[in-house]
Amino acid sequence: MTPEFAIIAVNFIVLFVAYFYANPKYAGNDFKKISLQDLIASVISLLVVGSVYFGSSQTFTLVFTEVNWVWFTLVSFSVIELPFFLWYAKRYNVELPK
Repeated sequence: MTPEFAIIAVNFIVLFVAYFYANPKYAGNDFKKISLQDLIASVISLLVVGSVYFGSSQTFTLVFTEVNWVWFTLVSFSVIELPFFLWYAKRYNVELPK
C-alpha cells in the first residue's frame, strides 16, 4: 500500500464515521455544529497520519507537485469531504449560511 493510499484511506474512514454516525447524532442539520464536527474530524485525521509521518522527510505526490504529509492530508481530506457534505446537506436539509 502506498503512503498516499494509506492517508486517503484514513481520511475516508474518518469522514465515513463523521458523516454516518457523529454528524447525524450530534450535529443534525445545524451548519455550525457540522463545521465543528468537521474540524474535529480533520484534527483526528492529522493526528493519526502525523503519528506515522511526523518528523519524516517523506514527500507525497499531489497532482503535479510534491508536498509534505500535512498538506497532503488536508487537501485530500477536503476533496473527499466535499461529496460527503453535499450528500449530507441534501439528506438532512442543512441550511447554509447566507
